[in-house]
This record gives sequence, C-alpha cells and structure tokens, in this order.
Amino acid sequence: MKKILYIAFFLILITEKSFSQDYIVQVKDRNRAIELISQANTFIENNELEKAYITILESITIDSTFRPAYLYLFKIFTLDNLFADKVLPFLIKGRNIYNDDDELTFYIAEIYRIKSEYEKAKIEYSKAINLSKNNGEYFPLIYLYYLNRGNCNLKLNQNDSAILDYTNSIKLKPNHSNTYYNRGISYYAKGSIDKACEDWSTSLKLGNKNANVYIDKFCKSTKNNKSLK
Repeated sequence: MKKILYIAFFLILITEKSFSQDYIVQVKDRNRAIELISQANTFIENNELEKAYITILESITIDSTFRPAYLYLFKIFTLDNLFADKVLPFLIKGRNIYNDDDELTFYIAEIYRIKSEYEKAKIEYSKAINLSKNNGEYFPLIYLYYLNRGNCNLKLNQNDSAILDYTNSIKLKPNHSNTYYNRGISYYAKGSIDKACEDWSTSLKLGNKNANVYIDKFCKSTKNNKSLK
C-alpha cells in the first residue's frame, strides 16, 4: 500500500487508500486545502457553482491528494451537468491518485453516462464493480454501479446484459422500484412479456406509478393480468 507523508518539522507516516505512487504533502498545504474546500462548500450552498469550482481547483493545485476535493467536484456536476467536461479530467486525476477507489471510478462513469457516452461509461462501471469486490460490497452506492451499467446496456439494446445487471442490483437493494421498472423494459424487448409484467407490477407496488403506463398498455388485456392481482 502506498502512503502519503505529511511534513511539519518531521515526517509523519499516515496510511490511507492505495496510491499509484508516493506523495509528500506539507501540513500547511493540507490545512489550506481543507480551508478552500470549506469555502467551496459555502459557495455550493449559495449556488455559486463557478466560484466553488475555481476554489476546488485551487485546493487540488495545493494538495492533489485531498480526496474530498474530488467528491465536491462531482457534487457540482450533479447540481449542473454543464460542468461535465470541466469536472471529468480532475476526477480522472483523482482516480489515478486513489487508484483502487471504486467510488471515484463510479462518478467518472456517471459523467460519461450523462454525456450519453455509454460504452465509456460501461467500462468505468465495470472497473468500479471489480474494485468494489476487492474493497468490500458494503458501500451503499454499489447497487447503483450495476443499475446504471444496466441502464447503459438498455440504451445500447444489450438486453441480456442489462437484465443481468439489474438482477445483481436487486440482490443488493431489493426494494428499489426503478430497477424492476427498467428490467421489465429489457424483458419486454426480449419478448418475455410475463416477466416484464411481473417486474412492472413489483415496481408499481414499490411506488413507481410510471409502471402503470406499461401495465395498462401491455399487460392488462392479456393473460399477464394474473401477475398483477
């Protein structure tokens, strides 16, 4: 495992996640980076996203190993997708530092997905999934790794792969209505009407009222009525 060395009047050895190389960070630089991220958070709360973005970049310039900076960059993207191309290269930079970080890898995949670059997104989701298996699948977002890779497969009409991803996502979070909803669409595209209607019914029971549209159109006038009772 790689290490960061913080320098004050002497070297202090601190172990964090695995790094692609050794880094030396002065305590004053880490403290300044923390101050800047605090300022950036205030800008975000005030919806001053450009100011927040610039402040975070200053923090990264001072201390590129301060992981929260990359998380706040992704937060800016979630608030305004127009920041995608600005944020993406820095998330890649962060992931190259924290090279076993499935969360950062997932965020890179999310940006590619929102940009409709589904093949690139799938590659990153797959990396995140593989890393999560090494890191432990206890992180609460991991079901989304499978769900959103499944959504990319759905967009690419790769329905068998989509169904497999949705099924794995359901194993991790069995009460997520959208996963059943989307798996139902994949089943329907394959001609598995009974399974599609069953999934849409489950989705509806879990609170997704949009499932009613598919049920009314494709299920109620057929023998699939039985699965909806």
